[in-house]
Amino acid sequence: MQADTSKNNLAKNAAYNVIYKLLNILFPLITAGYIARVLSPLGVGRSFVVQNNVSYFVIFAVLGIPAYAIREIAKVREDACATSKIFSEMIVLNAILTTVSLFVFTVCILSIDYFHRELTLHLIYGITILINYINIDWYYQAVEDYRFIAIRSTAVKFVSLIAVFVFVHKPDDLYLYALIYSLANCGHYFINVLRIRKCVSFTLKELTLFRHLKSLIFLTLYVISIEVYAKMDITMVGILDGEIEVAFYTYAQKVINLIITFVIAITAVFMPRLSFYYAYDRKEFYKLTKFGVDLMVFMSIPICFGIVSIADPLVRIWLGTDFERTIPCMIVLAFLIPLKCIGDLAGFQVMMCSGEELKLVIPHFIALFINFILNFYMIPRWGALGASIASLITEICIIVLILILTLKVHHYGLNVKSLITVIASSLLMSVAVVFIVRMIKPVLPGMILGMIAGIVVFIGINVLFHNTFLVNDLLKRIRKLMKDEDAEEKA
Repeated sequence: MQADTSKNNLAKNAAYNVIYKLLNILFPLITAGYIARVLSPLGVGRSFVVQNNVSYFVIFAVLGIPAYAIREIAKVREDACATSKIFSEMIVLNAILTTVSLFVFTVCILSIDYFHRELTLHLIYGITILINYINIDWYYQAVEDYRFIAIRSTAVKFVSLIAVFVFVHKPDDLYLYALIYSLANCGHYFINVLRIRKCVSFTLKELTLFRHLKSLIFLTLYVISIEVYAKMDITMVGILDGEIEVAFYTYAQKVINLIITFVIAITAVFMPRLSFYYAYDRKEFYKLTKFGVDLMVFMSIPICFGIVSIADPLVRIWLGTDFERTIPCMIVLAFLIPLKCIGDLAGFQVMMCSGEELKLVIPHFIALFINFILNFYMIPRWGALGASIASLITEICIIVLILILTLKVHHYGLNVKSLITVIASSLLMSVAVVFIVRMIKPVLPGMILGMIAGIVVFIGINVLFHNTFLVNDLLKRIRKLMKDEDAEEKA
């Protein structure tokens, strides 16, 4: 049995998914320079701390439902009755978890002083928990309707972006900014609901919720470990070193997350197809995962060195001189890019599609413990930079552990020559970028020209040394996709 690839082209899905994922982070990034100057480091820090607090409750409300639902619906999406049944069961489970999360959140903001001090901000950002009742993004991802996801998200983010510049002008507008931010992050859920009636049916008859609990409990442990690990550093920076340091660290983290999201979005669309291939065509599963890992290596390493090269001018142009302490944080966190991008496909997607996600729990809980110890030692001494170093060390540990586990499921056959070529060309690219940035003034034209020159240097060296992935795999796939597109248009 073969997957129906004619309707859902992976290249198109990747393009649409890149747009969708980018917009989820690009909205706060575009406004960041403006907000940094309007709200000041203290106002930005207050906002980030509360966002981070609320995100824990959103994690609990969502738990492992999105990833689990994508996998399960992808397996049965050709069967309308089975799809509707799983969809309905996921909706009910999501409603139960969201209700519990809302209750706990209400108790916390009313009874715990740490939350009560910023009561208004917590209530505004808490809207994201409430609206999670109608979060069905996972359905559209499972059926690979990435075109709708991208168009819908673009419209919502564009309106929200305009709203920020129209309504937020002074430090007292922090609450207005929080409201716009919350609606921008989950406002598109309402559009999902309006459209879903044409796609799938909801029913409360003959639901079997308990059959999902075992897998969801295991996946929940994984989600909690990875999400708390991702959020804990911001919480600890706020507690151990204050809200201003949170602003420095979070802005650096946002840039890196944007890059990681951009790169991962290209292969994130593989997951429904990989789930299908693992069940019905194991050979195609291995081919697609190997191509994905090679693609992550080819993209993430030069992007990492590129961010290191332009971190200084980027922060000065984007945020201003008040945020100079963001620069070293960004340089350190840039090395997370290849670690997380390769780890997402080689670790999370492979293990999820093969039903081995439980094995990811232990490495992430180990990482959680390592990160806590490192943060506790480094943040009081070096603030935001200490949290950045702790994150990098932890991520190195976790990627080693995960790759050891996943190699038992799939051997990738890493091309050493290609890897060396990518690393060497990335280093030379970085040298070219730094040289041009320092030679050309003003800063913005120098940074743009440096980036263009860096791309030319990187591609040129890879072509010159005949990088086997670039020549044999990537270019061939692009040519094949172009031929397939022409064939579809003629048909």
